[in-house]
Amino acid sequence: MGEPVPRVSVCVPVRNGQKYLRACLDSLLAQTYTDFELIVCDNASTDATESICRQYASRDSRIRYHRHATNLGPAANFNFGLHLARGEYFRWHAYDDLVAPEHLAECVDVLQRDHNRDVVVVYPQTTIIDDRGEPIEQYQFVLNLDAPSPVTRFRRFMLAPHRQHRNFEVFGLMRRQALLRTPGHEPYAHGDRVLIARLCLLGRLRQIPRPLFLARRHVSQSMQTLPSRAGGGRSWVTRWLGPGPLPPPEWWNPALRHRVVFPDWNLVRQYWRSVSVAPLSWPQRAACRAALLLWLGRYWPKLVRDVAFAMETVLTHAEQQKAENGSAVSTPAAATASAPAAAAAVAAGAEASAGRAAATSRVEPASLREVSARPLRS
Repeated sequence: MGEPVPRVSVCVPVRNGQKYLRACLDSLLAQTYTDFELIVCDNASTDATESICRQYASRDSRIRYHRHATNLGPAANFNFGLHLARGEYFRWHAYDDLVAPEHLAECVDVLQRDHNRDVVVVYPQTTIIDDRGEPIEQYQFVLNLDAPSPVTRFRRFMLAPHRQHRNFEVFGLMRRQALLRTPGHEPYAHGDRVLIARLCLLGRLRQIPRPLFLARRHVSQSMQTLPSRAGGGRSWVTRWLGPGPLPPPEWWNPALRHRVVFPDWNLVRQYWRSVSVAPLSWPQRAACRAALLLWLGRYWPKLVRDVAFAMETVLTHAEQQKAENGSAVSTPAAATASAPAAAAAVAAGAEASAGRAAATSRVEPASLREVSARPLRS
Protein backbone atom coordinates (compact mmCIF):
# COMPACT_ATOMS: atom_id res chain seq x y z
CA MET A 1 0.00 0.00 0.00
CA GLY A 2 1.14 3.52 -0.75
CA GLU A 3 1.83 6.21 1.78
CA PRO A 4 -1.41 7.74 3.13
CA VAL A 5 -2.16 11.22 1.78
CA PRO A 6 -2.57 13.85 4.51
CA ARG A 7 -5.70 15.96 4.61
CA VAL A 8 -3.75 19.23 5.05
CA SER A 9 -0.53 20.57 3.53
CA VAL A 10 1.29 23.43 5.27
CA CYS A 11 4.11 25.14 3.37
CA VAL A 12 6.81 27.19 5.08
CA PRO A 13 8.85 29.14 2.50
CA VAL A 14 12.07 30.35 4.10
CA ARG A 15 15.36 32.02 3.29
CA ASN A 16 17.88 32.68 6.07
CA GLY A 17 15.32 32.27 8.83
CA GLN A 18 17.44 30.72 11.55
CA LYS A 19 16.39 33.20 14.25
CA TYR A 20 12.68 32.35 14.25
CA LEU A 21 12.44 29.04 12.41
CA ARG A 22 12.59 26.76 15.46
CA ALA A 23 9.70 28.57 17.16
CA CYS A 24 7.73 28.45 13.92
CA LEU A 25 8.20 24.70 13.47
CA ASP A 26 7.47 24.03 17.14
CA SER A 27 4.14 25.87 16.93
CA LEU A 28 3.13 23.95 13.80
CA LEU A 29 4.13 20.55 15.15
CA ALA A 30 2.18 21.26 18.35
CA GLN A 31 -1.16 21.40 16.50
CA THR A 32 -3.99 19.39 18.03
CA TYR A 33 -4.96 18.39 14.48
CA THR A 34 -2.26 15.99 13.29
CA ASP A 35 -3.27 14.83 9.79
CA PHE A 36 -0.99 17.22 7.92
CA GLU A 37 2.32 17.38 6.11
CA LEU A 38 4.76 20.21 6.70
CA ILE A 39 6.63 21.26 3.55
CA VAL A 40 9.65 23.48 4.16
CA CYS A 41 10.98 25.16 1.01
CA ASP A 42 14.46 26.49 1.70
CA ASN A 43 15.34 29.15 -0.86
CA ALA A 44 19.13 28.59 -0.87
CA SER A 45 19.66 29.85 2.68
CA THR A 46 23.21 30.73 3.68
CA ASP A 47 22.70 30.56 7.46
CA ALA A 48 21.81 27.65 9.75
CA THR A 49 18.35 27.17 8.20
CA GLU A 50 19.33 23.93 6.46
CA SER A 51 20.73 22.27 9.58
CA ILE A 52 17.68 23.28 11.61
CA CYS A 53 15.31 21.85 9.01
CA ARG A 54 17.20 18.58 8.67
CA GLN A 55 17.30 18.19 12.44
CA TYR A 56 13.51 18.62 12.70
CA ALA A 57 12.84 16.40 9.67
CA SER A 58 14.84 13.58 11.24
CA ARG A 59 12.58 13.72 14.30
CA ASP A 60 9.15 14.08 12.66
CA SER A 61 8.13 12.21 9.51
CA ARG A 62 5.47 14.81 8.68
CA ILE A 63 8.19 17.25 7.62
CA ARG A 64 9.24 17.27 3.95
CA TYR A 65 12.33 19.43 3.50
CA HIS A 66 13.37 20.75 0.09
CA ARG A 67 16.40 22.96 -0.47
CA HIS A 68 16.92 24.91 -3.69
CA ALA A 69 20.45 25.13 -5.03
CA THR A 70 19.91 28.76 -6.05
CA ASN A 71 17.62 31.57 -4.94
CA LEU A 72 14.44 31.30 -7.02
CA GLY A 73 12.88 34.46 -5.67
CA PRO A 74 10.07 34.61 -3.11
CA ALA A 75 7.09 34.03 -5.42
CA ALA A 76 8.60 30.96 -7.08
CA ASN A 77 9.49 29.51 -3.69
CA PHE A 78 5.92 30.01 -2.44
CA ASN A 79 4.51 28.32 -5.53
CA PHE A 80 6.98 25.45 -5.32
CA GLY A 81 5.46 24.44 -2.00
CA LEU A 82 2.02 24.44 -3.58
CA HIS A 83 3.40 22.22 -6.36
CA LEU A 84 4.64 19.68 -3.79
CA ALA A 85 1.45 19.70 -1.71
CA ARG A 86 -0.80 16.63 -1.63
CA GLY A 87 -3.48 17.62 0.85
CA GLU A 88 -7.06 18.62 0.13
CA TYR A 89 -6.46 21.80 2.12
CA PHE A 90 -3.40 24.03 1.90
CA ARG A 91 -1.91 27.02 3.63
CA TRP A 92 1.28 29.06 3.54
CA HIS A 93 2.99 29.92 6.79
CA ALA A 94 5.73 32.54 7.13
CA TYR A 95 8.84 31.25 8.89
CA ASP A 96 8.65 33.97 11.58
CA ASP A 97 4.95 33.62 12.46
CA LEU A 98 3.26 31.38 15.03
CA VAL A 99 -0.14 29.71 15.41
CA ALA A 100 -2.18 28.59 18.39
CA PRO A 101 -2.44 24.80 18.90
CA GLU A 102 -6.11 24.77 17.80
CA HIS A 103 -5.48 26.71 14.58
CA LEU A 104 -5.61 23.84 12.07
CA ALA A 105 -8.35 21.95 13.91
CA GLU A 106 -10.77 24.87 13.85
CA CYS A 107 -9.98 25.83 10.24
CA VAL A 108 -10.41 22.25 9.01
CA ASP A 109 -13.69 21.96 10.88
CA VAL A 110 -15.12 24.99 9.05
CA LEU A 111 -14.18 23.62 5.63
CA GLN A 112 -15.48 20.13 6.38
CA ARG A 113 -18.84 21.46 7.55
CA ASP A 114 -19.18 23.49 4.34
CA HIS A 115 -20.92 20.76 2.33
CA ASN A 116 -21.59 23.06 -0.64
CA ARG A 117 -17.87 23.87 -0.84
CA ASP A 118 -18.68 27.57 -1.15
CA VAL A 119 -15.97 28.57 1.32
CA VAL A 120 -12.54 28.55 -0.33
CA VAL A 121 -10.50 30.17 2.47
CA VAL A 122 -10.91 30.15 6.24
CA TYR A 123 -8.72 32.25 8.50
CA PRO A 124 -8.74 33.26 12.19
CA GLN A 125 -8.31 36.64 13.80
CA THR A 126 -4.74 37.90 14.08
CA THR A 127 -2.59 39.02 16.98
CA ILE A 128 0.58 40.99 16.22
CA ILE A 129 3.59 39.85 18.26
CA ASP A 130 7.03 41.36 18.69
CA ASP A 131 10.53 40.00 18.25
CA ARG A 132 10.24 38.02 21.51
CA GLY A 133 6.80 36.62 20.73
CA GLU A 134 4.96 38.98 23.08
CA PRO A 135 1.60 40.37 21.88
CA ILE A 136 1.72 44.06 20.97
CA GLU A 137 -1.49 44.59 19.01
CA GLN A 138 -4.80 42.90 18.37
CA TYR A 139 -5.51 43.34 14.68
CA GLN A 140 -9.03 44.76 14.71
CA PHE A 141 -9.83 45.42 11.05
CA VAL A 142 -12.71 43.24 9.85
CA LEU A 143 -13.36 42.74 6.14
CA ASN A 144 -16.43 40.59 5.56
CA LEU A 145 -15.67 38.48 2.48
CA ASP A 146 -18.21 35.80 3.37
CA ALA A 147 -21.04 37.18 1.23
CA PRO A 148 -22.71 34.74 -1.19
CA SER A 149 -22.27 37.11 -4.16
CA PRO A 150 -18.85 37.31 -5.87
CA VAL A 151 -19.64 40.90 -6.84
CA THR A 152 -20.18 41.87 -3.21
CA ARG A 153 -17.00 40.12 -2.10
CA PHE A 154 -14.90 41.70 -4.85
CA ARG A 155 -16.34 45.17 -4.22
CA ARG A 156 -15.67 44.95 -0.50
CA PHE A 157 -12.12 43.80 -1.09
CA MET A 158 -11.32 46.45 -3.70
CA LEU A 159 -12.81 49.35 -1.74
CA ALA A 160 -11.33 48.37 1.63
CA PRO A 161 -8.82 50.90 3.01
CA HIS A 162 -5.55 49.18 2.16
CA ARG A 163 -3.63 51.02 4.85
CA GLN A 164 -5.75 49.22 7.43
CA HIS A 165 -6.26 45.93 5.59
CA ARG A 166 -3.03 43.90 5.90
CA ASN A 167 -4.20 40.93 3.83
CA PHE A 168 -3.64 38.25 6.46
CA GLU A 169 -6.21 36.19 4.54
CA VAL A 170 -3.34 34.98 2.36
CA PHE A 171 -2.17 32.83 5.30
CA GLY A 172 -5.58 31.19 5.72
CA LEU A 173 -6.39 27.54 5.11
CA MET A 174 -7.48 27.17 1.47
CA ARG A 175 -9.11 24.54 -0.67
CA ARG A 176 -6.15 23.47 -2.77
CA GLN A 177 -8.25 22.87 -5.89
CA ALA A 178 -9.57 26.43 -5.72
CA LEU A 179 -6.06 27.79 -5.26
CA LEU A 180 -4.85 25.80 -8.28
CA ARG A 181 -7.38 27.67 -10.41
CA THR A 182 -5.27 30.79 -9.85
CA PRO A 183 -1.63 31.45 -10.83
CA GLY A 184 -0.70 31.43 -7.14
CA HIS A 185 1.82 34.01 -6.01
CA GLU A 186 3.12 36.10 -8.90
CA PRO A 187 6.40 38.09 -8.85
CA TYR A 188 5.15 41.66 -8.67
CA ALA A 189 4.22 44.19 -6.01
CA HIS A 190 0.93 43.40 -4.22
CA GLY A 191 0.68 40.02 -5.91
CA ASP A 192 -0.70 38.60 -2.65
CA ARG A 193 -3.61 41.04 -2.83
CA VAL A 194 -4.35 40.04 -6.40
CA LEU A 195 -4.39 36.40 -5.28
CA ILE A 196 -7.00 37.11 -2.60
CA ALA A 197 -9.06 39.13 -5.08
CA ARG A 198 -9.07 36.11 -7.41
CA LEU A 199 -10.13 33.80 -4.60
CA CYS A 200 -12.95 36.24 -3.73
CA LEU A 201 -14.25 35.72 -7.25
CA LEU A 202 -14.15 31.92 -6.79
CA GLY A 203 -15.76 31.54 -3.38
CA ARG A 204 -16.34 32.81 0.13
CA LEU A 205 -13.64 33.69 2.66
CA ARG A 206 -14.73 32.99 6.24
CA GLN A 207 -13.15 34.30 9.42
CA ILE A 208 -13.02 32.40 12.71
CA PRO A 209 -13.66 34.92 15.52
CA ARG A 210 -10.72 33.74 17.59
CA PRO A 211 -7.12 35.10 17.51
CA LEU A 212 -5.36 31.87 16.51
CA PHE A 213 -2.78 33.42 14.15
CA LEU A 214 0.24 35.27 15.56
CA ALA A 215 1.96 37.51 13.02
CA ARG A 216 5.40 38.64 14.06
CA ARG A 217 6.62 42.19 13.52
CA HIS A 218 10.37 42.73 13.71
CA VAL A 219 13.00 44.96 12.12
CA SER A 220 14.83 42.14 10.34
CA GLN A 221 11.88 40.90 8.30
CA SER A 222 11.95 41.50 4.56
CA MET A 223 9.08 43.98 4.61
CA GLN A 224 11.03 46.19 7.04
CA THR A 225 14.52 46.05 5.49
CA LEU A 226 13.69 46.17 1.81
CA PRO A 227 15.43 48.65 -0.48
CA SER A 228 12.68 51.04 -1.48
CA ARG A 229 12.22 53.62 -4.16
CA ALA A 230 13.69 56.12 -1.75
CA GLY A 231 17.14 55.04 -2.87
CA GLY A 232 19.00 55.47 -6.12
CA GLY A 233 18.58 59.24 -6.38
CA ARG A 234 14.79 59.18 -6.32
CA SER A 235 14.60 61.94 -3.74
CA TRP A 236 12.01 64.53 -4.72
CA VAL A 237 9.51 61.93 -5.91
CA THR A 238 9.77 60.01 -2.67
CA ARG A 239 9.51 63.18 -0.61
CA TRP A 240 6.35 64.39 -2.29
CA LEU A 241 4.63 61.20 -3.48
CA GLY A 242 5.84 58.48 -1.11
CA PRO A 243 8.22 55.55 -1.69
CA GLY A 244 5.89 53.44 -3.82
CA PRO A 245 4.69 49.87 -3.24
CA LEU A 246 6.42 47.69 -0.68
CA PRO A 247 7.90 45.24 -1.33
CA PRO A 248 9.27 47.15 -4.32
CA PRO A 249 9.51 45.55 -7.79
CA GLU A 250 13.22 44.76 -7.36
CA TRP A 251 12.46 42.58 -4.33
CA TRP A 252 10.35 40.31 -6.50
CA ASN A 253 12.75 40.52 -9.44
CA PRO A 254 16.27 41.92 -8.76
CA ALA A 255 16.76 42.56 -12.49
CA LEU A 256 14.23 45.40 -12.23
CA ARG A 257 16.36 47.50 -9.89
CA HIS A 258 16.97 50.97 -11.40
CA ARG A 259 14.84 50.04 -14.42
CA VAL A 260 11.74 51.84 -15.63
CA VAL A 261 8.78 49.89 -14.27
CA PHE A 262 5.13 50.71 -13.63
CA PRO A 263 4.10 48.48 -10.69
CA ASP A 264 0.84 50.28 -9.95
CA TRP A 265 -0.23 50.24 -13.59
CA ASN A 266 0.56 46.52 -13.60
CA LEU A 267 -1.64 46.09 -10.53
CA VAL A 268 -4.58 47.65 -12.40
CA ARG A 269 -3.97 45.29 -15.30
CA GLN A 270 -3.86 42.24 -13.01
CA TYR A 271 -7.13 43.14 -11.27
CA TRP A 272 -8.82 43.75 -14.62
CA ARG A 273 -7.52 40.43 -15.93
CA SER A 274 -8.75 38.66 -12.78
CA VAL A 275 -12.29 39.81 -13.46
CA SER A 276 -11.99 38.85 -17.13
CA VAL A 277 -11.06 35.21 -16.47
CA ALA A 278 -13.29 34.59 -13.43
CA PRO A 279 -16.33 32.29 -13.84
CA LEU A 280 -18.87 35.12 -13.80
CA SER A 281 -22.01 35.94 -15.74
CA TRP A 282 -21.80 39.05 -17.90
CA PRO A 283 -23.85 41.16 -15.44
CA GLN A 284 -21.55 40.04 -12.61
CA ARG A 285 -18.47 40.81 -14.69
CA ALA A 286 -19.82 44.27 -15.51
CA ALA A 287 -20.56 44.94 -11.83
CA CYS A 288 -17.05 43.85 -10.81
CA ARG A 289 -15.53 46.13 -13.43
CA ALA A 290 -17.65 48.98 -12.11
CA ALA A 291 -16.20 48.31 -8.64
CA LEU A 292 -12.73 48.33 -10.17
CA LEU A 293 -13.43 51.73 -11.74
CA LEU A 294 -14.52 53.06 -8.34
CA TRP A 295 -11.25 51.79 -6.91
CA LEU A 296 -9.36 53.55 -9.71
CA GLY A 297 -11.01 56.79 -8.67
CA ARG A 298 -9.12 56.48 -5.38
CA TYR A 299 -5.98 54.91 -6.80
CA TRP A 300 -5.16 57.31 -9.64
CA PRO A 301 -2.56 59.35 -7.66
CA LYS A 302 -0.43 56.21 -7.46
CA LEU A 303 -0.62 55.84 -11.23
CA VAL A 304 0.67 59.41 -11.54
CA ARG A 305 3.42 58.53 -9.08
CA ASP A 306 4.41 55.59 -11.31
CA VAL A 307 4.93 57.96 -14.23
CA ALA A 308 6.91 60.38 -12.05
CA PHE A 309 9.15 57.55 -10.85
CA ALA A 310 9.71 56.46 -14.43
CA MET A 311 10.71 59.99 -15.47
CA GLU A 312 13.14 60.32 -12.58
CA THR A 313 14.63 56.90 -13.31
CA VAL A 314 15.28 57.91 -16.93
CA LEU A 315 16.86 61.22 -15.88
CA THR A 316 19.02 59.55 -13.23
CA HIS A 317 20.19 56.92 -15.70
CA ALA A 318 21.05 59.61 -18.26
CA GLU A 319 23.13 61.49 -15.68
CA GLN A 320 24.97 58.30 -14.73
CA GLN A 321 25.71 57.51 -18.36
CA LYS A 322 27.01 61.04 -18.87
CA ALA A 323 29.30 60.72 -15.85
CA GLU A 324 30.57 57.31 -16.99
CA ASN A 325 31.25 58.59 -20.50
CA GLY A 326 33.16 61.55 -19.07
CA SER A 327 35.40 59.30 -16.98
CA ALA A 328 35.94 56.99 -19.95
CA VAL A 329 37.21 59.90 -22.07
CA SER A 330 39.87 60.80 -19.49
CA THR A 331 41.07 57.22 -19.10
CA PRO A 332 42.99 56.88 -22.43
CA ALA A 333 45.00 60.03 -21.72
CA ALA A 334 45.98 58.79 -18.29
CA ALA A 335 46.89 55.40 -19.68
CA THR A 336 49.06 57.00 -22.40
CA ALA A 337 50.91 59.13 -19.86
CA SER A 338 51.70 56.14 -17.67
CA ALA A 339 52.67 53.80 -20.52
CA PRO A 340 56.47 54.51 -20.47
CA ALA A 341 56.66 53.95 -16.72
CA ALA A 342 54.65 50.76 -16.98
CA ALA A 343 56.86 49.47 -19.79
CA ALA A 344 59.98 50.17 -17.76
CA ALA A 345 58.57 48.33 -14.76
CA VAL A 346 57.65 45.33 -16.90
CA ALA A 347 61.14 45.23 -18.42
CA ALA A 348 62.80 45.41 -15.01
CA GLY A 349 60.64 42.62 -13.69
CA ALA A 350 61.35 40.44 -16.70
CA GLU A 351 65.10 40.94 -16.36
CA ALA A 352 65.08 40.11 -12.66
CA SER A 353 63.12 36.89 -13.18
CA ALA A 354 64.99 35.61 -16.24
CA GLY A 355 67.26 33.31 -14.22
CA ARG A 356 64.35 31.89 -12.24
CA ALA A 357 62.30 31.28 -15.38
CA ALA A 358 65.04 29.20 -16.97
CA ALA A 359 65.03 26.76 -14.06
CA THR A 360 61.25 26.45 -13.88
CA SER A 361 59.24 24.06 -16.02
CA ARG A 362 56.54 25.58 -18.18
CA VAL A 363 53.08 25.39 -16.59
CA GLU A 364 50.01 25.40 -18.82
CA PRO A 365 47.25 27.72 -17.56
CA ALA A 366 44.20 25.90 -16.27
CA SER A 367 41.38 26.03 -18.77
CA LEU A 368 38.25 27.86 -17.69
CA ARG A 369 35.01 26.01 -18.12
CA GLU A 370 31.45 27.05 -17.51
CA VAL A 371 29.78 25.28 -14.62
CA SER A 372 26.13 24.51 -15.28
CA ALA A 373 23.58 25.05 -12.54
CA ARG A 374 22.66 21.99 -10.53
CA PRO A 375 19.11 20.76 -10.98
CA LEU A 376 16.75 21.29 -8.07
CA ARG A 377 16.49 18.40 -5.67
CA SER A 378 12.98 17.13 -5.08
